Amino acid sequence: MKFAAAHFVRSLGSIRYAWIIVLALASNVAPVTICAAQIVESVLVEKHINYVQTSAASVVIDPRPQGPGYGGPYGMGVEVNGQNLASITPPIVSGPVNINAPAPAGYCCWNGGQLFYKAGEQGWRLGTNGGGYGSASLAILNATFGNGLYTVTVNGTAVALQLTGDAYPNAPLVALTGGVWSGGKYVVDPTKPITLTISAFTTYGTHAEDAISVGVQDVGNTELLHSAAPGTNSITFTIPANTLVAGREYGGGAYYAAGVDVHPVAELPASLNAAVYSASTTLIIRAEAPVFPMTVISNIGPTVSSASANIQFRPQDVGTTGSVYVFAVAPATVVKNATVEKAAHLGMMAKGTQKDVAVQCVLAQLNLSGQLQAVSAANLQAYVTGTLTAQGQAVTLLDNVPTANIGGATLYVGYGPNALAMLDGGINRRAVTVPGAIACDPQAPQAGWWWNTAEGGRGYSIEAAGNHIFFASYLYDVTGRATWLLASGNTSLDGSLFTGKLESYSQGQTLTGAYKAPAGIAGQPITLTFNDESHGTMIWPGGTVAIERFNIVANGSTLAARTNQPESGWWWNPAESGRGFFLEWQGGELFMAGYMYDSAGNPIWYLSSNTTPSSNLQSFSNTWGQYGNGQTLMGSYQPAAVVNGNVGPVTIQFQGAENAIMTLPGGRTTAITRFRF
Repeated sequence: MKFAAAHFVRSLGSIRYAWIIVLALASNVAPVTICAAQIVESVLVEKHINYVQTSAASVVIDPRPQGPGYGGPYGMGVEVNGQNLASITPPIVSGPVNINAPAPAGYCCWNGGQLFYKAGEQGWRLGTNGGGYGSASLAILNATFGNGLYTVTVNGTAVALQLTGDAYPNAPLVALTGGVWSGGKYVVDPTKPITLTISAFTTYGTHAEDAISVGVQDVGNTELLHSAAPGTNSITFTIPANTLVAGREYGGGAYYAAGVDVHPVAELPASLNAAVYSASTTLIIRAEAPVFPMTVISNIGPTVSSASANIQFRPQDVGTTGSVYVFAVAPATVVKNATVEKAAHLGMMAKGTQKDVAVQCVLAQLNLSGQLQAVSAANLQAYVTGTLTAQGQAVTLLDNVPTANIGGATLYVGYGPNALAMLDGGINRRAVTVPGAIACDPQAPQAGWWWNTAEGGRGYSIEAAGNHIFFASYLYDVTGRATWLLASGNTSLDGSLFTGKLESYSQGQTLTGAYKAPAGIAGQPITLTFNDESHGTMIWPGGTVAIERFNIVANGSTLAARTNQPESGWWWNPAESGRGFFLEWQGGELFMAGYMYDSAGNPIWYLSSNTTPSSNLQSFSNTWGQYGNGQTLMGSYQPAAVVNGNVGPVTIQFQGAENAIMTLPGGRTTAITRFRF
């Protein structure tokens, strides 16, 4: 018999997937058919809570609709699973259901309790489209589907299941090794093994049957039942080296199920029947080809620590002359001369500190005494210098160094013709992160809108991909006219550091005009550093500015993508280079900017946004707005004002996640696609 839990169909970021976990129960009962070749293997009534994980420390309630018919993370599912069941009489479920409960109860998909057959899952599901039911709160779920006796009638056989006790498991938390959290995703080197270990299911073994599972989409999973291993409430799943494909993102996660009523029914002897409370957590694993291959061996102990690495140089670098560098990004509190060596300060803040007493992260190297000492990028000392060979280079990172001396530090290995080229070119990799109450753990930024909370009206479009970043700022010139500046290039230190030049463009394509190539010039320097995926510092001609993710809706930057949501980030028409659009969705709302030129050739930007969540994220219709008289590049803050609230209409018909047709004022259309850089 099988305990089947087809427990969620969801999307995360640009990933659309359905993950069905089937947990096998031990049984010696032979399958018995209803009629020729038709076998019912399980009947399931399940209430569930869905979570999402975007960092190592915690999970949050998943705010997304969970598929057709769903309206939130608190859900109800009813399933009849088996073999060749498409032609049986549609099963009917009845029980303590209140279709007149407050919205969104009484939803379109109750259909009198008749289930819907989903061929891809070989089973019948709750709802007219098989999407089940979901709500924004547990209270709404319980008001619509109360606890009590549910009866599922399958080909005339009534399967009665008591769903009582509110035995929801604790939220699964997944601990991963082999990569690093960055931008809300776990980024891994696909040439190395990765492990996923789930936190303890605290009430495991206290119900009629309990199950746990952890795994990764298109890879596999590990699963366990209490009846099979009563002493274990946590499991690990390992992804072998060279399993994942570089450039792909994979959905992963964990599932806990508390079976409060599990029993056979004589008329369906091959079927396991269960009433279940469950909790699931999903996350995204991104496989990225490393900047260069590296193998690390480390032993971070409570008293002393040791670590070494072997690196392989990129084929294009073999035969050139260069230097290998070993360095750290560390809290100023453990770095000698950190307050004196200002050039060592990176602009990012250590985690575990308060804003009013923030600890700087500084660039450092170990001295002969095993003490971290502040160094500037220009003064980094080479570990070794010479011809870079195909054999690579072995380096010692830590040689029985007192762990207290390096607490909270992240150590890197890099190489290049010189230290500045190594850092600016991003030819470096994280090797070891040392735990600490105050820690420097650099991360790449989330793609999306950023701002300074005290400087409304001026903002920043940021997207990082691999070890590259594409940045634009919308602001105003000294005459009050809207203008924009651009910067792009390689990032360093796990995507947390970018140094480049601000670029300005002019004489390009207008909102409604034919294509015209713009002219650009590089100007003054800009540095971006990121403490984590949602907080950073910008150093540019206007000074040092703290920036953070902009919430289009309340807590919007923490919301995961909805079903059928196109990708957020930069879009363009490849045949119309020089004009681009930055799009971000949060909670079903789109906030979009168009970066282009006015009729005089000056750079200008327009904004467009819907103000209520859309039910169809594949279609957008609104107007462009124009702003002016706000904060300049180097000026003090002053609020912007609407100059023209209706420059013209804009509609977008999306064709999946990364292609669309945009209709501009005057009816001109342009085919836009995701900009890959």
